[in-house]
Amino acid sequence: MHYLIRYGEIGLKGLNRPFFENKLISNIRAIINDKDARITKKQGRLILEAGKDVSERLKHVFGIVSFSIAEKVDFDRLNDFVIEKIKNKKFETFRVTVNRINKSFPKTSEDLAREIGAYVVEKLNKKVSLKEYDLNVRIEIIDSAYVFFDRTECYGGLPVGVEGKVIVLIQTKKGIEAAKRVMKRGCDIIPLSFKRFDLAELNEYLPIKKEIAIIKDTKEIDEIAKKENAKALVVEDSFENLEDYDVKIAVLRPLAFD
Repeated sequence: MHYLIRYGEIGLKGLNRPFFENKLISNIRAIINDKDARITKKQGRLILEAGKDVSERLKHVFGIVSFSIAEKVDFDRLNDFVIEKIKNKKFETFRVTVNRINKSFPKTSEDLAREIGAYVVEKLNKKVSLKEYDLNVRIEIIDSAYVFFDRTECYGGLPVGVEGKVIVLIQTKKGIEAAKRVMKRGCDIIPLSFKRFDLAELNEYLPIKKEIAIIKDTKEIDEIAKKENAKALVVEDSFENLEDYDVKIAVLRPLAFD
C-alpha cells in the first residue's frame, strides 16, 4: 500500500528544508508505529509504503497537508491499468486529473490527461466532463505514475519539534486545544496541570507520548521552563477570560480570539 503524502510550509524553508522534511519523516514513523514502513522523499512528496492501513494515524501528523492512498504504476502500463481499476465502478461521466511533478517526463499534464481520457472513452464508452463528473481519476507523475481517486485533507502546519519547547498549562479540555494549536506551529510541549488529566487525545498527535506533570501553583513554572529550556507558557485563556500569570517567561494565548 502506497501513501502519497503532501506537505506545504516545509517546502518553503530553503536551506533548512531537509531538516524539516527529516523531522516530518521521523514523526510519521513514530505516530504510525509500523516497523516495516518505508518512507522516501520524491520531488516534494513523501512516499510511504506500509503493510497496513495507517490512514487514521496519518491524520494526526502535523506538517502533512494531505495524503492519498495510491497505486504505483509503470508509465507503459498506465492506460490499461486505469481501465482495469475503473471498469467495474459505477459512473457515466469522468475526468482525468494529472499532476506532472517530474518535469522531465516527456508529456505535459494536459496531453497525458487527454490521452488517458480518450482511451477510457474508447474502451468503456463513457463521457468526459471536466466540471460535472461522477469519477475523477487522479494521477501524479513522479518516479512512476501514482494513481488514486481520493485525497484526505490534514492539518498542515509544521512538524512537532522543529520550533523548540513550550509549557502548556492544561486545566480543561480547552487546554488540549491550545496545545494542538502550538504543536501545529512546530512546538514540542511540556504539559502541566494542577490536577490529573487524561492526555490520550493529545498523545495521538505526539511522536513521543507525554505524561502530565502536577504542580501546586504557577511559581513552579519558571523553574521547570529553565530546566527544560522552554521558551513560553501556553494557556487556554479566551478573550472574555484573561488571567494574569506570575511567571517570567512569555505567555501565549492561542485561543484568545476564538
